[in-house]
Amino acid sequence: MKRIVFQLSSLLLMVIVGVCATSCGAPLLKKKPNEASIVIFSTNDMHGRIDNYAKVKTLVDAEREKNPDGVLLLSAGDKWTGNPVVDQYAPKGYPMVDLMNQVGYDFETYGNHEYDLGQALLADRLRQATFATLSANLTVDPAASSLPQPKPYTLFKKNGIRICILGLTQAAPKGDGLYLPSAHQGKLQGLTFSEPIRTAQEYRHLRDSCDLFIALTHIGYNEDQKLAEAMPELDVIIGGHSHTRVDSTFVVNGVLISQTECWLKNLGMTTLTLQRANSRSPWTVADKRFSLINLARPIKEDAEVKALINNYNEQNTLKDVLCEATRQFDGTEAIANVMTDALIDRLGVDIALQNSGGVRLGQLPKGKVTKGDIFTLNPFCNNVFIYRMTAADLREMIRRSYQRYSRRADLLPGGIRYIIHTHDGNVKRIDITDLKGKPLQENRTYRVAMNSYIATSYIFPHDGEGEELMDTDTDLLVDYLATQPTITPQPARTAVVEE
Repeated sequence: MKRIVFQLSSLLLMVIVGVCATSCGAPLLKKKPNEASIVIFSTNDMHGRIDNYAKVKTLVDAEREKNPDGVLLLSAGDKWTGNPVVDQYAPKGYPMVDLMNQVGYDFETYGNHEYDLGQALLADRLRQATFATLSANLTVDPAASSLPQPKPYTLFKKNGIRICILGLTQAAPKGDGLYLPSAHQGKLQGLTFSEPIRTAQEYRHLRDSCDLFIALTHIGYNEDQKLAEAMPELDVIIGGHSHTRVDSTFVVNGVLISQTECWLKNLGMTTLTLQRANSRSPWTVADKRFSLINLARPIKEDAEVKALINNYNEQNTLKDVLCEATRQFDGTEAIANVMTDALIDRLGVDIALQNSGGVRLGQLPKGKVTKGDIFTLNPFCNNVFIYRMTAADLREMIRRSYQRYSRRADLLPGGIRYIIHTHDGNVKRIDITDLKGKPLQENRTYRVAMNSYIATSYIFPHDGEGEELMDTDTDLLVDYLATQPTITPQPARTAVVEE
């Protein structure tokens, strides 16, 4: 009898413990034996913005606690270029890699700005990263590049589900079968790129090796849609490059496409439910949903990551005041005028040119201008070249920089003004004068300064070899502004007239 009573008491205790576990503490997740979930958190185009990573850490860790083997954190490229706290740190780029390690990224793909710090620095940061980089359309020549060859894809399991992630990097046609990313061509030695969508289709066979097929891309929203149309074998595309904000579930040809805008403003959350008939059957994706988490809203911040961010933000030299803007500078051209004036002043050249894509701020507010503002405005720190060019050479270079779809030229000048006359969108003639309105002398050779991005990206006529300086355009701009008590926006120096 005592033994029976003891057994009943033990059984009763087990029941009480079980009830307490479900009602007195955290609720237990009841998993269906033939259903599983994978949650993918994603970011893209952070461009050095780090302030929201303490919130990202909290959100991702909370999901990992609920679903320990079912969470991924992915980056769709462009980690840096845009925040001097990251770009000018010693060593450059390290704060971003350190924080991505702390938050727990699993994989990334290359963005077109990954190369901005140079291949040697990029290779150093990759060695420090605890996450892997994937790119199927990038081939590295070890004899000419210090970068490791990235894997095109990875295969692994989570929650018993076979997952494949294929990486793709932005590369645009440049003629003669050449594809290059939108990057400084002088920093791409030893790297060969292939067309992303065509390359992706070479990996269709991976569908047979996985239950969940993911493309991690930095090719842009429109190209992601083309990829989905061309490759329905994919389940999900985690995208970047175009800074597109996708607010909710968006599916093309059965493929979910996501992107989170840029600058770590948002965190993407893709929730995938997979099912199977029984334990011997393959998994299939039964449901896919995407949501965008706005990181501007109040979210508890991880204390350790927050402390690390604060430490990186305390770079005092970036707060040094250089001069004062008497009015707000609005638009790329207004800011480019200051950049080209700086080259003329510091180098004693006749003319200077700045590419519009090298101006990374659309606005420079009225008031104090700090060193940090300038490194945000121009984070590339490119060397400067000086070329000898005639008025005819300049006209031809400006003609080649004209972009018919936007009706503007990419090159913005200092020391001159130009008017592009067009008919039906085609360039008919280009008039160039000095800043006083006097036409350039046709028989004179002018000294023209430009950054190394322009020098290596454009094919243009000039006299003799260009002279490369060790001074960077950013440093020259900082030096120039330090000698100017105030700066004021100047009138536009370019115009396009349709005749």
